[in-house]
Amino acid sequence: MTQFYVLEIQQYANGEYGHIVHFAADENPDKARNKGDAKYYEVLSAAALSELPSHSAVLIASDGTPIMEKCYTHNTEAV
Repeated sequence: MTQFYVLEIQQYANGEYGHIVHFAADENPDKARNKGDAKYYEVLSAAALSELPSHSAVLIASDGTPIMEKCYTHNTEAV
């Protein structure tokens, strides 16, 4: 079994942070990686449109090696 993790990190309006850990796995290593990529981009899709001050995702291998990362920052001040 090969497994990948997606760490989702959210900053809230009050300045505090929260996180969610997602995982993707498969017996086939290539399929596991594709599932990991899919979850990573799913999280980024939500982060891109988020109204949080910052919203990020990191895809890592099960040994902790970072593969991809992206953070979206949003101007949350009232206009």
